[in-house]
Amino acid sequence: MSLFKTKSQSIPSETFAALDIGSSKVCCAIAKMNRDIIPEKGVTVKILGVASHAAKGIRGASIINLEELEDSILNGIHSAEQLAKQTIHNVYVNLPAEALQSHFITTKISLYGQPVKESHLQKALDVSRDQSIGIARKIIHIFPISYDIDDSTNIQDPKGMLGDTLTTRLHVITSPSNLIANLSTCLGRCHLDVNAFVAGPYAAALACLTEDEKEMGVTLLDIGSHSISIMSFYNGNPIYLGCLPMGGNHITHDIAQGLNTNLSQAERLKTLYGSLFGAIDDRETILVTQLGDDNTTFANPVSKSFLMHIIKARAEEIIEAIERMLTSQPIDPIALQRFVITGGSSQLQGFRDVMQSHLNKIVRVATPQGLQGIGDVIHTPAFSLCAGLLQYALRDHQGLQINNALGKQKSIVMRAWNWVRNHV
Repeated sequence: MSLFKTKSQSIPSETFAALDIGSSKVCCAIAKMNRDIIPEKGVTVKILGVASHAAKGIRGASIINLEELEDSILNGIHSAEQLAKQTIHNVYVNLPAEALQSHFITTKISLYGQPVKESHLQKALDVSRDQSIGIARKIIHIFPISYDIDDSTNIQDPKGMLGDTLTTRLHVITSPSNLIANLSTCLGRCHLDVNAFVAGPYAAALACLTEDEKEMGVTLLDIGSHSISIMSFYNGNPIYLGCLPMGGNHITHDIAQGLNTNLSQAERLKTLYGSLFGAIDDRETILVTQLGDDNTTFANPVSKSFLMHIIKARAEEIIEAIERMLTSQPIDPIALQRFVITGGSSQLQGFRDVMQSHLNKIVRVATPQGLQGIGDVIHTPAFSLCAGLLQYALRDHQGLQINNALGKQKSIVMRAWNWVRNHV
């Protein structure tokens, strides 16, 4: 059950599309269920077409120019449609971590000595929706963390158990209502309906984390251009959601300022020479075009070691900010014993090693899993969020996404049918 879900009859039911709207790029991917599943490789999604376009009109959680954002989305979708040779009408869309908030809610349901049924669990979710979230925010996901039945605590699956009172602890994620309304309007102008809005950090987790990691405790960091989204898991459930307003773009700006060059040149230098370890000869230089000069004839020689110093200083500052933020939050320490990093900026050479050394924790760089298709981009950390949207879509099509998103209110007929199914 998902928010603003509208099934389209124009494309096959096994085909779905994801739209990752970020501060630096808009990425669209069209995929289908992979009927030739390779069990040992876990390939479940086949990519038909994927394309990215520079994002304009959006900054973090704020839309600053609706027409520019519309153009960015249309360009990304058109390129993906050409590769896939299909026209899409519905998309799964991410919501940025900057816009999201966590709410921890406890509900109690009377059982009167009866066994717990699916209807009791659904009622707990319905009660949580009635909690005071406020009209300014919309519920996106509801994650049951644990259940208690009378004196029995921390139950993972209470179905079939007897008792008098069922207590449910829920992690509810919300987004500003106006952001959802504006995104829906923008997508509507692109002639697209929204299957579901999905929290960006949760989508990245679907693509990158293993079930064992989520069970044993892990913290995922999706390091983007403008921000770092954070989601911690323990006992298989998300227990923390956060966002740090720092990212790879901060390193790019530092390079541009330090070397007096433009942003595109700074990004190129970061990509080509960016590294956080290794001895650099101070005599080794690179040519850098100065700000305002388009002619490379007037490029100045700059010590490569100076460039490395700029990159390393900001990268270490980002890692220290991550540590301060996480240690100040009420997160179970077990979830902070291991880290998984992904996103485009996680590919900076040596970032993982410096982070692992600084935090003295296990750190791995994750790429999206379970994908098959053309191009190398689908196997890079930069594609993780979009890949997670596709994994969410796959689960939704399989009917497995029933307790993660708040859907439209059910009709009287649907509520009656559910009552009959659970009680007869």
